[in-house]
Amino acid sequence: MHIDFQAELDPEQYIAVTTIDGPVLIIAGAGSGKTRVITYRIAYLLSRGVPQEAILALTFTNKAASEMVQRVHLLTGLPLKSLMVSTFHSFGAWMLRKEASLLGYRSNFSIYDEEDRMRAIRESARELGMPSEKLDPIRLSQLFSARRAGYGKQGELSSRELELYEFYRKTVKVYNAMDFDDLIALPLELLENHDEVRARYRSRFRYIMIDEFQDTSLQQYAFIRQIESGNICVVGDDDQSIYSWRGADFRNIERFELDHPGLVEIKLERNYRSTGSILTAANTVIAHNTRRKKKQLWSPQGVHGTPITLVEAEDEEDEADKIIAKIRELRFREHAGWDDFGILVRTNSLTEGIEEKLVEHNVPYRVAGGPSFYQRREVKDIVAYLRAAVNPDDDVSVLRVINVPRRGIGPATIEFLSNIARLHSVSLHRAAELARQSGSAQPKDGHIHKALNEVYAFFDYLAQIRIAFLEEKRPVSAAIRNIVEDVGYWQYLLEEYKKSDKVAVWKYRNIELLAASAERWEKDPDTFEKDIFAYLARISLTVRDDAGEEERRLSLLTIHAAKGLEFDYVFIPGCENGILPHARSVEESGNIEEERRLFYVAVTRAKKQLFISRAMQRKKNGSLQETAPSPFLGELPQDLIVMAEEQVRPHNEDELKKEFFSRLKSRLGA
Repeated sequence: MHIDFQAELDPEQYIAVTTIDGPVLIIAGAGSGKTRVITYRIAYLLSRGVPQEAILALTFTNKAASEMVQRVHLLTGLPLKSLMVSTFHSFGAWMLRKEASLLGYRSNFSIYDEEDRMRAIRESARELGMPSEKLDPIRLSQLFSARRAGYGKQGELSSRELELYEFYRKTVKVYNAMDFDDLIALPLELLENHDEVRARYRSRFRYIMIDEFQDTSLQQYAFIRQIESGNICVVGDDDQSIYSWRGADFRNIERFELDHPGLVEIKLERNYRSTGSILTAANTVIAHNTRRKKKQLWSPQGVHGTPITLVEAEDEEDEADKIIAKIRELRFREHAGWDDFGILVRTNSLTEGIEEKLVEHNVPYRVAGGPSFYQRREVKDIVAYLRAAVNPDDDVSVLRVINVPRRGIGPATIEFLSNIARLHSVSLHRAAELARQSGSAQPKDGHIHKALNEVYAFFDYLAQIRIAFLEEKRPVSAAIRNIVEDVGYWQYLLEEYKKSDKVAVWKYRNIELLAASAERWEKDPDTFEKDIFAYLARISLTVRDDAGEEERRLSLLTIHAAKGLEFDYVFIPGCENGILPHARSVEESGNIEEERRLFYVAVTRAKKQLFISRAMQRKKNGSLQETAPSPFLGELPQDLIVMAEEQVRPHNEDELKKEFFSRLKSRLGA
């Protein structure tokens, strides 16, 4: 391996990559080559003889982790079987799989995604006799997360909801399952309470790197503090901290400085993404925030670039029309591809009208935040079989497929087993074992008696799959195909979708894609662990899967979903007071600075050109209402703004700009 680090990096990047001993804080501005720095840093450590297993790099998405591993492999040419590049949650799951018994779990625990978790919340509420019509599982799930991670507010949960929270936690443990929050909370508990475990992980991971440090929560920071032994590098940008609603705290940067008084701080301000005009606009707006690390993004291309275009529309329909007209013009004039365009909105509610226009004009597009491949019903069914096989105490997975395909196991049979489970504080699987072993537990109802035999057969089949995995080491891809054939899932799909064979075929194709994806994972030389538990953890922790979206499409995204992405041409609609900044967010936090950071993130996604728009009127509660411009528009440098072409004539452009900003100031009360 020979890499000329000095030749391949700019001076600031080179210092960041080669400063490997002791604590390092890298403030990496938008577009400054953050991922490049982390991957070259890992390569530099390897070139200095640091073993792969001594390096830990943590980030927030599977996509980012995978990209880092691929880049390091391309740089070094080395197989990377012992290198740990992971998300926080995947790393927590990996640690818990090894140490589960210390916390009262078995190592075959299941990991619940959001849908599984809400099922468990509903089941817990039912057990407590709480009326389902008064239950809001989405709200409760969010509040339970806040409480588990330690950022919930006093009094957010009623006494009855607190009772449900405690019961839910006990129920999930009976199921030998964990939710996403547990994957951070439990490793932290483990490290805080077991000195020998903490010493072991500190001894192993001698070089730690944390990506997107501004997005870490207090709990995640405490987790990092438990395993670090001095050689730690954190990379972040407080100006891009936009996740406080889920516990992220950019003040962890300040905490890191206090906890590591001898740290080396390096700033990356050279931006390789955007034009000078876009960067000047971004710098000018974010400078209005008071609690931040001072930085000034600059472009090696100079300070120039196409001015920012401001569009004023009559209403949201007119706004969408103007956006699409501009996109079509750029497609023709600049020969741009559909995937060169990003429309970034503050809230999902803004996408509906824009989507209608995109469909009307036959524009191919994708919407982030749609259903994940792994959330599709047929895929979840097969995954539930896998999870129930290796962890038969996982009632959420068991209940999902115990009657898929139909086995004649009705609600009365499930209730019979639930009563036994409740009595003995065990799972349905254990309850079925008790019923099978004890003649006195047999039901008087003949129908239930017959259905119980189907239940026993179901659990026996799961045991066969378990043996195939754990003793015969059968590949996951083969097991998926075996399950589909064994249970007659194709026939089940044909029966379920009698009216449309096409739907059945499409759903069956998704299962084939699942098996093919598992096969690729098994053959990947950089896959860290290849057993069924690693596979299930991987797909449980994969929030989105964009496989199959190779067609070039325009992106319609929330600003949160656009973080880390870039587009040649960016459109930011809805720049109105109450939308951006969002009224409820400002009201709840009393702080406009995170909303300004969101605007900054949106602006810095643009490479070549930025278009900002607002509607003069917008529908609210069924009627058109006048809007006020976003205060952020008044913070943009006026000399870098042009009005949209249809509003601008060369001889009076300056007058129009003056008129607009005069109107803007009066609206803002300036």
